[in-house]
Amino acid sequence: MLETTRVRRLRPGVSLLGALFCLLFFVEGLVFIPYVGLQNDEALFSEIIYPPLAIPYSVRIFRHHRFPAMMGSYLGTLKACVYKAIFLLFGPSIWSVRIPVLLAGAATVWLLFVLVRQIAGARAALAATALLATDAMFVMTTCLDWGPVAIQHLLLVSGLVLLWRFHQSRRELFLAAGFFVFGLALWDKALFFWALAGLAAGAVVVLPRALRLHWTRRNLAIAVVSLVVGAAPLVSFNIKLRGETFRGNARFSSDGIGQKVTGLWSTLEGGSLFGYMVRNEPPPEPAQPRNRMEALSVGLSEAFGQRQAGFLPYACILALAFLPWLWRTPARKPMLFALIFMVVVWLQMAFTKGAGGGAHHVVLLWPFPHLFAAVGLAEGSRKLGRAGLPALAAVLILICGSGLVVLNQYLAQAVVNGPTTIWTDAIDPLSAYLPTSPARRMYVVDWGILNSLRILNGGKLPLDLALTEVPGDPKSRVNAVKALAAQDAVFIAHTSGNEILPGMNAGMDALARSAGYRPEVVKVIADRNRRPIFQVYRYVPAGH
Repeated sequence: MLETTRVRRLRPGVSLLGALFCLLFFVEGLVFIPYVGLQNDEALFSEIIYPPLAIPYSVRIFRHHRFPAMMGSYLGTLKACVYKAIFLLFGPSIWSVRIPVLLAGAATVWLLFVLVRQIAGARAALAATALLATDAMFVMTTCLDWGPVAIQHLLLVSGLVLLWRFHQSRRELFLAAGFFVFGLALWDKALFFWALAGLAAGAVVVLPRALRLHWTRRNLAIAVVSLVVGAAPLVSFNIKLRGETFRGNARFSSDGIGQKVTGLWSTLEGGSLFGYMVRNEPPPEPAQPRNRMEALSVGLSEAFGQRQAGFLPYACILALAFLPWLWRTPARKPMLFALIFMVVVWLQMAFTKGAGGGAHHVVLLWPFPHLFAAVGLAEGSRKLGRAGLPALAAVLILICGSGLVVLNQYLAQAVVNGPTTIWTDAIDPLSAYLPTSPARRMYVVDWGILNSLRILNGGKLPLDLALTEVPGDPKSRVNAVKALAAQDAVFIAHTSGNEILPGMNAGMDALARSAGYRPEVVKVIADRNRRPIFQVYRYVPAGH
């Protein structure tokens, strides 16, 4: 990727340290798995694995077989294909959902180490790896991959490593593999166009000599063909539907720019998921730690003042301040490349309507903030002579430590306050209860329930979305009333005050009343903090 950096031989201990940071990241995520319930978007890929199936676009293969290619206008089925194989081997569970993305995240940490080691040396590589492995936002968004972003990060860094190998060796196989990986990333999530634009801008501005060196018709053909092959399902979808990905998503607006700037800063600090993933307010009866780890987490939270913000953005600012000082050093090109990538990608999400406000979009900048800060700090430390390495270690301990403090705060709040309704741990007892119900049909009323139940029960529950009356369609009312009247049907909804889509329960009850029925609660499911989150009920005649 970068043309100025010399390749250095490493002592085995340096690679071991890089591997230990990968292990640290994996353990951090592993701790969180049982504390936060399986979220609906995290389980979205289940729509093409378990019934009720929802396959918006498929392509015919071998005459009699159709391959599910796209889950939406910008979301492909790559993750679903991977998990279909995983579930065949290990069965569906919250562990088999989250451990694979944690492994993908650990691989991303390692590949970042490999990449930065080549372009900026071992000191910068260890710094970048340490910053990424202790970044609370990277851990949370990878382990609880609702974005989804884990595969995006892995494919982005993998592609860069392959292209760097092509630059070093001139072997066309690496060129083809790199762009094929980028094509897979586009199929996985078409928002990878943002990253491609950032990479292209960085290459044009920072690496013109390398581009001229490799810019031949043959190389261009290899790159384009490989990219198209990797993204073939997305390409097929847009050919058939006349560019639906772009027509349906490329809407630009400057509304909410201030909020998006705030969201960018909050995500860099690591605190943007407080109140969204774990509750900030304790329940009437806060849960007590059940083991030594939980007690330690709560104790550390109190000792650090329940801190919800880390120092990563300040590391980036410090590295930016170093940039003029480092202009004539090997750090200039890696830092400029990373800076251009981040600016180009963020501007695209900032001016795209409906994008850029959530952490799952902002983290698509990752791991370039960590690369930028690490290269700047590492090269700056070299300017300090013998004092440089201790100074760098002190700064990294401060920044990485702040990330771990924020990560611990998420855990402490999950232990004491519990997760929010969207991420509720009550989904587990609900999933355990439903197979004991004699109901032959189970209608899900609100958003945030269906996909999680699909996975947790391996598609064995007779699930479907609740039928509602469509204005102007008399048949829809007839079908909805039939579902209400069915004696072998139950309805699954959030309790009052916990609805994700307000008014869903009231709408169903109003339809039932107009048809002469009333709800009868069969079971109420609470979370670990004894909050009633779900209700399972049926409809009976009003006079019953």
